[in-house]
Amino acid sequence: MKKISIILMLMCSVLAAQSTGDLYNKLSMRYGGLSTFQANVQQDNYFSQLQKSISYSGKLYFAKDRMLMAFSKPSVQRLYISNGFAELFDAGSATLFKSAVMPEFNKMNPIEILEHYWAKSDVKILDSSKGISRVELKPKNDPLIKSLEAEINSTSGLVSVLSYSDKSANKVTYRFTNILQNQTIDPAVWRFNYPKNTRVIEQ
Repeated sequence: MKKISIILMLMCSVLAAQSTGDLYNKLSMRYGGLSTFQANVQQDNYFSQLQKSISYSGKLYFAKDRMLMAFSKPSVQRLYISNGFAELFDAGSATLFKSAVMPEFNKMNPIEILEHYWAKSDVKILDSSKGISRVELKPKNDPLIKSLEAEINSTSGLVSVLSYSDKSANKVTYRFTNILQNQTIDPAVWRFNYPKNTRVIEQ
């Protein structure tokens, strides 16, 4: 009986490994072959120390050489990453933050964050239903991120929800809808004139 239990446990471990591996392959194939990606995005932020949540809604665009998250509600915010540099504009404070981006995070969109951590984490499928798999990643020895969760279409590899929590119990969740793949992005999307009174902070 003990031998049978051990065999069953080994079989379950192998099946779980195959499932997470297959899911990652579908994720990589789906996003690795993209030339462009567009989606409506809702970003929910939870700040643990303040016990406060705030939600932003807008659009996500990325191409091979750049990425833009442009929020319109509740206020205008723009995060633009290209050529190793990031610009974050906050209309509420009329402030533009500029900084270099570490090479491993260059052009990184939320999906690339998931791919980046997958190989460095203990990965577990929490549940699968109606063609959607909910997966949890627990990074090994990461100084900042405690865990990530994602909802992934088991067939297409498309991610509809992605969240991550840091070691201070803060949490960010992205929800993607109306996804467009490999369609031309209007060049005007990338252009933005900052107000004349914008304060620039370089870090």
